[in-house]
Amino acid sequence: MPASLEHLVRLVANVFDSFTTALFVRSHQGNDALHLMAWESLSPYIVPECNIEVGQGLIGWVAREGKRLHATHFDRDTRTLGIYSKDVGIKAFLAAPLLGGEGVLMVDSKNRYSFPEKKQRILEDCAIIATDLWFSWKTYRELQFYRRWNQWHHGLSGKVGHILISLKELLGLKSGLVAFHEMDKEVFIIEATTGLPKDIRLEGQHFNVEKGLVGWLLKYRKHLMLNNRYGADKHKSYFLWPGEPFDRGPVLIGLFQPIEAGTLVWILTGDADFLGWPESLAELLVFSLDRVINDYAVIKSEM
Repeated sequence: MPASLEHLVRLVANVFDSFTTALFVRSHQGNDALHLMAWESLSPYIVPECNIEVGQGLIGWVAREGKRLHATHFDRDTRTLGIYSKDVGIKAFLAAPLLGGEGVLMVDSKNRYSFPEKKQRILEDCAIIATDLWFSWKTYRELQFYRRWNQWHHGLSGKVGHILISLKELLGLKSGLVAFHEMDKEVFIIEATTGLPKDIRLEGQHFNVEKGLVGWLLKYRKHLMLNNRYGADKHKSYFLWPGEPFDRGPVLIGLFQPIEAGTLVWILTGDADFLGWPESLAELLVFSLDRVINDYAVIKSEM
């Protein structure tokens, strides 16, 4: 999180004498939710780094419609905003969109029932500044990632297991697996794993093609990116079977890679700062994997 955005949020809180000032940004990864990036509040009931779906509640509406929203004489339960875990009884709410639907800057108050028009325009200007700061930071982080990816891409070689480990390290994740599904078969086989408990050996085992997250990726033939950092089931996984002894991190990536002999599925999970990843991350990674795994029979003979 860039310090410049934290300073901006603190400045807005002082200018508006708000009860809470909060900045949400859109991830464009996984569930495409709004993530609480920075806040300044007098409330002890803020939900840290909460996620709000675009279109959900007042904050989600502002992101979806790209319009300023001013709610006077606020009489709703403030938990409906998504940022509070308890009703705190605010009197006014004001939110402005970041440019391009990239997020929302909001303030609320327990001292007044409305914000004057001048303050509303000031918040819109602050949202524009927040957009510039966010894009500058995001662009810098993406450039850093592209530099790492370029080095990884050109050095990529070796067995599937080695490639899996290098992919895990590139993304900063904890564990993963690679499964192979031969065309027209009813099972897939685990080819390699990394980061799993030492007493669990899955390599060479077969599983029904309809089971688990691997089966989902094979069925729908598309990539999957999830960020469930604060969900109730954040440590439960179903990669292969229910109740499996794997600790899924809040960030999960599933890659679907068609090859000549069938399909490879790559699943990686852990806790990483995904906000610096490019929007086309999955396609970028599969592009690199295609370069070294264009003939699965050759790769398999090396394992």
